[in-house]
Amino acid sequence: MNGTNFKRDPRKQVRREAKSDSIMYGRSLAEVFSAPDYDCRILGPDQRPEFAVTRLRSEFKAEGKAPEYPADNAILIFVSLIPARLDQWRAIYNGRRVGVTRAIPFATTFLDLNCRMEMWSRGPFDYLHYYLSSALLNRISIDNGIAPSFQLRQEFFIEDLVVAEMTKSILLPVTRGEPLDRLSLDHVAMMLGAHTLQTRCRVGKFQVAPRRGLEAWQRVRACSLSESHFARCFRLTFRTSVHQRLIQIRVEHAKKLLSRTTKPLVEVALLSGFCDQAAFTRAFSRMERMSPSRWRRFNSTAETCEGGPMLSSSQIASPFMARPRPSPLPGR
Repeated sequence: MNGTNFKRDPRKQVRREAKSDSIMYGRSLAEVFSAPDYDCRILGPDQRPEFAVTRLRSEFKAEGKAPEYPADNAILIFVSLIPARLDQWRAIYNGRRVGVTRAIPFATTFLDLNCRMEMWSRGPFDYLHYYLSSALLNRISIDNGIAPSFQLRQEFFIEDLVVAEMTKSILLPVTRGEPLDRLSLDHVAMMLGAHTLQTRCRVGKFQVAPRRGLEAWQRVRACSLSESHFARCFRLTFRTSVHQRLIQIRVEHAKKLLSRTTKPLVEVALLSGFCDQAAFTRAFSRMERMSPSRWRRFNSTAETCEGGPMLSSSQIASPFMARPRPSPLPGR
């Protein structure tokens, strides 16, 4: 996610840019309903929103047919900040008649924006909308070992304590019209996305090979952040993933071993932090466009390397192993 946009009243901007960016969620919703009170979103690399928080509210009005939500590859969660009356909202969602089932505060609805819906509503209403793109949900799925294909179980005006508490935690800045900072918005996106996948989507674990080479790093808790949240913050800061950066460090260390020692490839792989020679060869070939053995032929000699002698095993310390104690100097 490359940035956070916040608009208190983006309606003028909508009219100017809606045609060129028809599924820009905050702007589309503002244009459709003409009642935006708060709009804060995270943009992806393509400058389209991956997550958005939008508040819509209206004073008293007679029942009328509302505009349709823009179709999108995304899930929409909307929370009724005030109890909705049983006759206040009704819809035909994917051919099925639905409506308010419980008149409770923070009643929560989960919708698939790819499903067509006609709806009728009357005021007053006050809803906080959460937009979760498929790109965001797929990334959360992969981070947690879940197959990135899922089907939402739509729900209407139910009690969801997690969504309610998450909404309460951001309600003060939303009420004041203050934008959430990037990390706070990212945290809300990760929590809601993971909760939605776990409780409202039919998902299954996929079988993956053990990732022993990164196991210790995957258990890291940096600054009390979850693994997926830490990974996203790392990518925002360094423009690469934690996994990719570790692979780069390991391959660079392997190149030193290949050019300065005569160690067999299996030992080079283990000293560089790879679980086996096959994983090492795949990673090395992907980064250097040639196999480790061929790279060694082009970059080492039996006598010297880069103007210096070939190094023994005790002279090269792996970044993933304890450094050996230096040998005493001659004459001491």
